[in-house]
Amino acid sequence: MKKEQKVLGIDIGGTNIVFGFVNKSGKISNKTSLITADYDAFEPLAKDIFTLVNQQLLKNSSTGIISIGVGAPNGNFYSGNIEFAPNLPWGDKVPVREILNNLFQIPVLITNDANAAAYGEKVFGAAKNMKDFGLITLGTGLGSGIFTNGNLLHGHNGFGGEFGHII
Repeated sequence: MKKEQKVLGIDIGGTNIVFGFVNKSGKISNKTSLITADYDAFEPLAKDIFTLVNQQLLKNSSTGIISIGVGAPNGNFYSGNIEFAPNLPWGDKVPVREILNNLFQIPVLITNDANAAAYGEKVFGAAKNMKDFGLITLGTGLGSGIFTNGNLLHGHNGFGGEFGHII
């Protein structure tokens, strides 16, 4: 039997980390959450996600993971790091892409969590037919994702549209 190809989506927040599989239609399955404060570094969290995905979520499953998408506060699309996130206890620069790629051995993309939410709305949600829109997130912190002329605004340093740092 051929495995259905899915992406592992990881939403890192100041309070919770939520992850699960997303199929090509945007349907989320096997959603699981962990508490951010339980981890004083990213690497043990990444290892726990790896273990949960492989031992519990993929066990006897018809799912194959082809890549990982991470949304995180101050997730830098270019560097693959979480950089200077005030609501996360893991230090100034956390090499998320490198750590997850070493564990899972598949491509990893990271961006800030509000950009990830805006991208989800553009592909699967209310902004499907929009070329220009903004999305504001409010959780432990404040964030924003901006699409202009059909493109997600990353800015030259990966922090374009980060309203949470200027309000």
